[in-house]
Amino acid sequence: MEYSPEASWYVARIRSRAERLVQVGLYRKHFEVLHPTYQALSKRRDRQKLLTKPIFHGYMFVRTQLSPERHLEILKTLGVIGLLRNSQGPIPVPDEQIENVRKLELHVGECFHSPDVVVGDTVFVRDGPLTGLRGVVDRVNRRQLRVHVNAMPGSIVIEIDPRQIELERETMYSVVVGH
Repeated sequence: MEYSPEASWYVARIRSRAERLVQVGLYRKHFEVLHPTYQALSKRRDRQKLLTKPIFHGYMFVRTQLSPERHLEILKTLGVIGLLRNSQGPIPVPDEQIENVRKLELHVGECFHSPDVVVGDTVFVRDGPLTGLRGVVDRVNRRQLRVHVNAMPGSIVIEIDPRQIELERETMYSVVVGH
C-alpha cells in the first residue's frame, strides 16, 4: 500500500446517520474534517422550513498526512467504514474538487445525486454565491440549467439560473438561452 508524504484530502465512507459521531471522533483525533452540507426548503404542507442536508450521504472528507498509523486511527473511529481506495491504496482528492465541494455548501436549493455522467457543455458560474464553480450542463430550459459538478465521490446536480453561467471554451462567451 502506498501513502502520500504530503497532507491530502481523502474520502471516508461512513455508516448511515453517523455523520455527527464520525465528525466529533475525527476532530478529537486532530483530523481536519469536511462534511459538506447545503440548505434546502422542506416540502411540508403547513409550513416551510430551511433544512441543512448532507451533500454526500454516507461520505465525509478527511485531511491528513496519511501514514499507516493515521490510516488506522481513521479506521478505528466509531462510524467509519473505510477510505475510498484503489489497488494502490487510499485515493487522495485533488484540491480543485475540494474547492468545488466548498462552493456547493453556499448553494440554497436542492442538490440531486446522480451517476458520474458527462453530458453537454462544460460551464463555469460567473455570478452569484457559486461564482467560480465548474460543471457540465445536463439539461436546459427557460428558467434553469441542471449542471453536473465534479466532486468526489461522484457528481452532484444543481439547478441554476442560465444567466449566471458562461460556457467554458478556449475563449469564454456568454450562454444565450432561447425563450
